[in-house]
Amino acid sequence: MLRAALAAGAMCAAALLAVAMEPRTYLADVAGRERLAEIVPKSFGGWSLDTSILPLPPSPDLQRLLDETYDETLARTYRHADGRRVMLSLAYGRNQHKGMNTHRPEICYPAQGFRILRGTEPGTVMSAGQKVPVQRLVTAMGARNEPITYWLMVGERITEFGYAQRWATIQYGIRGKVPDGVLVRVSSIDNDNASAFLLHERFIQDLLQSLSPAHRARLLGPSDA
Repeated sequence: MLRAALAAGAMCAAALLAVAMEPRTYLADVAGRERLAEIVPKSFGGWSLDTSILPLPPSPDLQRLLDETYDETLARTYRHADGRRVMLSLAYGRNQHKGMNTHRPEICYPAQGFRILRGTEPGTVMSAGQKVPVQRLVTAMGARNEPITYWLMVGERITEFGYAQRWATIQYGIRGKVPDGVLVRVSSIDNDNASAFLLHERFIQDLLQSLSPAHRARLLGPSDA
């Protein structure tokens, strides 16, 4: 009976502790978040908005899922003065728990009929004195070859999908906070993958350098993170 009572007490204590530790404060409410369209300029560093070409829209089913998952998305095409183009896509979720994987290129692109020609590889981009860890992959649909560079923000830090993403979420949860998330994706239509990734790097550098420190932190986290 004593053992049973002790076991029951331990279970009750664990349940109460779990409730007490349940994250209740949204990081987005504490920090305040401007809309993505207000953060990302329409022209910067030789790049300007190109409204003649729009990024490939998702299927209706996927769009409904994105609308349910994300609080805000932004999709734009930019053209450089030299004539080359890149597509920028950002997806923001106030609660990154809520299916951030939906917009992950490795999932999103095959869902729209693309094949992954080259699996995800890690890389880095140096910009504004910060080392930005990115992921790169190559997709294709028919004659369209589309190299992709992306990174994921969880709260105020860049992380990777999977275990690192879950661990970052747990760390915020221990502090009683629910982290938000931003997925930043840059891609282009180019049969030369190496050239495309160099173009992505230049675009990312130009974009980040054009932002104020506060806006840059929204996409990279604090410079000392």
